[in-house]
Amino acid sequence: MKIMLVCFGGLSTSILVKKMEEAIAASEKFKDKGITIEAWGKDEYSDHLDNVSIVLLGPQLSMAYEQVIETTKERGLNVPVEVIDKEDYGNMNAVPILIAAFKKIKEAGTNTFTTEGK
Repeated sequence: MKIMLVCFGGLSTSILVKKMEEAIAASEKFKDKGITIEAWGKDEYSDHLDNVSIVLLGPQLSMAYEQVIETTKERGLNVPVEVIDKEDYGNMNAVPILIAAFKKIKEAGTNTFTTEGK
């Protein structure tokens, strides 16, 4: 599973990626499941969409939501695109962001592993 975060520059998002990776590593349910998290700037994300399960936009990019959906569809992808909650983003609350992402991935059927019985 590949989670992509998209923001303007990448500094705050790279901090959030680290916190999300730490939360996954600490989770018995999700560690060792091959989950990768990448952060890209708004001008480069479209070159890295291969195998993505979800695209999460930093709140500052909410105005690009429709454009990102269009870009994923042009690439033949049917993956959820979501704007990260601004309070969770501002507070670097990795767990609620991950929970919301996993829920959307499950709803969309773009996950590559199952957590049943774990």
